[in-house]
Amino acid sequence: MNHDELTYRANKCYAADVVREKVSEYIDFAFYLLENKIDSENIFILAGLSESEKDDARHYFERVLDELKIKIEKSKADYFYICYLFDGVKAGKLSAFDAVYDLEKLYCQTQKKIFQEWLDLSYEIDFLYDDTVLIDQRYTLTRENAEAYVLRRFELFKIFYDLDLPEDFYEQAYCQKCGRRVIPKNVVKGLFKKKYLTICPKCKGDSFTWCFDNAGKELYLREIGFSERDSELANNIEDFD
Repeated sequence: MNHDELTYRANKCYAADVVREKVSEYIDFAFYLLENKIDSENIFILAGLSESEKDDARHYFERVLDELKIKIEKSKADYFYICYLFDGVKAGKLSAFDAVYDLEKLYCQTQKKIFQEWLDLSYEIDFLYDDTVLIDQRYTLTRENAEAYVLRRFELFKIFYDLDLPEDFYEQAYCQKCGRRVIPKNVVKGLFKKKYLTICPKCKGDSFTWCFDNAGKELYLREIGFSERDSELANNIEDFD
């Protein structure tokens, strides 16, 4: 165990409290420290608290942070809450669908942009209950593989969070005809029987891989030469299981 791992775990605990008042994560953090032979009077006290003792849990968690010289990135609480849900899904503590629905509720409550893509994904998941198959170009989304698809969405979110993206990135798509990344253009054809189309402004193609989908994000990583294997953030996903 290293200091970076402890910092990552502590930030997730703080995020769970700030977003959902789950102070039980502070207590679990204390038990995790004790299991790894890191102890102190404050850690023992924190481990002995109940979930109802919210103020005490916060107080002793801060004391433990001071002892371990851990800094909480309070401005990134929303990001670390998403990490908290992702790791919970990977550990089997909650379903991928429940994690997405939780983030959907957060978007409806806060209107924060960081949660918006989970609102869109929740709509797609809802259709699966009617045996609808959804196409995300490289992915055929069904009830059988939806959880794996959602986990990949979480992985890509963690990578994309620190990337310097174009401001209109989520309006862009890769044209399947010419391969360019463009903002598709809406056009109307026909005088009496109108036909509404979305076309590529470069080659007039009408099939796209949208950048907000998993496949579109993966194409963008390939375009910019980004290697997930060499990414410190991607490595952290594996290291902190």
